[in-house]
Amino acid sequence: MCKKYFYKILIKNSKYRLVKMNKESILNTFYSNLDVLARIQEGHKLYLDKEQAIQLDEPFMFQGIWRYCYGTSRKDAIHLLTKLFNDIEIYMNSIYLRNIDIKNSSYPRISKSNSQQNIFITIIEKINKAIMGIANLKLTYKNDEQTCIELQRIIDKAKSLVDNFMIMI
Repeated sequence: MCKKYFYKILIKNSKYRLVKMNKESILNTFYSNLDVLARIQEGHKLYLDKEQAIQLDEPFMFQGIWRYCYGTSRKDAIHLLTKLFNDIEIYMNSIYLRNIDIKNSSYPRISKSNSQQNIFITIIEKINKAIMGIANLKLTYKNDEQTCIELQRIIDKAKSLVDNFMIMI
């Protein structure tokens, strides 16, 4: 029987709903969102689709009007990214704590024979690629100092996660 976890899904404007998901669904949500972030080019923006997945909003003539009508803002993107990396940190720490090998090390690591180690390797690779996309998003908002500061905080958090996850494996 597959164990179910509750995962908080962002709906809009800091409103959430709880969804029961299995481990694979949660990881696939993380992976697909990180893959979208990795594809960000300068000029692209982000939004949530109907399935609450992060999507690219490529530049087009009436983009500003479209974003205004649908109530999509850069603050939403910042909130979305912050939540994504916080969720990844919490989830990966829970995997780590359930799978550490404390016998042979002063700093417990996930044993090389443990299949969970592949999850860490995959998430590290995807976060590293997403960091480049977030840097491109920062270029999109280069004239908005506050947004750039927030995006840099997210980049710093992502780099910190990578460093910590590397220690865990």
